[in-house]
Amino acid sequence: MVVAGAGYLVVAAAVAFIVLPLGLGLTGAALLLAQIAVLLAGAALTAYIAIVAQRSAAAQAALLATVRELGWSYTPDVSDRLWGGSIDEQIPRKRRRSTQYLDARGTALPFDSAVRTFTVGDGDGALTHTTRAVRIPLLAEAPRLVVRSRSGGGALTVLPRKPRRGSELRLEGNFSDVFQVSVPAGYERDALYLLTPDLMAILLDSASDLDMEIVDRTLHVYLAPENLTAPGRLERFITTIDVLHERFGRRTRLYRDENAPPLPPLAPRRAGDTLSEQARSLPTRGRVMPVVLGIAVPFVPLAIGIALANLL
Repeated sequence: MVVAGAGYLVVAAAVAFIVLPLGLGLTGAALLLAQIAVLLAGAALTAYIAIVAQRSAAAQAALLATVRELGWSYTPDVSDRLWGGSIDEQIPRKRRRSTQYLDARGTALPFDSAVRTFTVGDGDGALTHTTRAVRIPLLAEAPRLVVRSRSGGGALTVLPRKPRRGSELRLEGNFSDVFQVSVPAGYERDALYLLTPDLMAILLDSASDLDMEIVDRTLHVYLAPENLTAPGRLERFITTIDVLHERFGRRTRLYRDENAPPLPPLAPRRAGDTLSEQARSLPTRGRVMPVVLGIAVPFVPLAIGIALANLL
């Protein structure tokens, strides 16, 4: 950022002392006023960049201090590691990043988390999204379960593909008005076993904006990319993880998939053979609106030009 700020000053100086007098031919008072305006704008932009850089460094230092205090470890960038879940399944590796990695897997509340940035779409229609992703290990494998907030903008909502309508599970009360729940066909009762009434009540009251999914033996949670050092944010972050870890851990501890492939009587079940293949995935469909916008947007200037020509 410091280099960028210095670059803006160099550009401002070049505009003030080369472009204005030589390129535009300004002289006298007009030149002086224009030079002052350009230099002030460059100085203001440089000062803004310096303030942003200072705040970013302060937030980074505060986060590192918090991590050390809690016994976690911190890694600035883990983009070279596979994360799992729908983002990795749908977004090419070169179009996603994982930064600000927090590793608390060795603590009493095991989880790890990273800020995930990914780009959806191509060309002029490409959009970049950011989420604070959390992975919570489960005590046993469970069927694929996708819970998306209907508020919009969540990580699972903006992906190119979403679960088909036929996989949606309607729940009692107003939970289905706030969240969309999708499960593999034939696993509706299993989803009700995992999503207990007390858990649904907590999600409605305290976390109505999150998305989450179960993938085999991991609960993936997608939160807003908040500054965890801001007052109250870290407490909410840890509380959310604690509640999900306790509730899902308790329910998956005794979960058994009745459709799992049979094994010899004395053979123990291991990770990978405790679920049927049908339980591991959800049928998906492409989102129509991004495709329509991607096709239509390039023609908007042409349409405006034709409309103006007809008016004139």
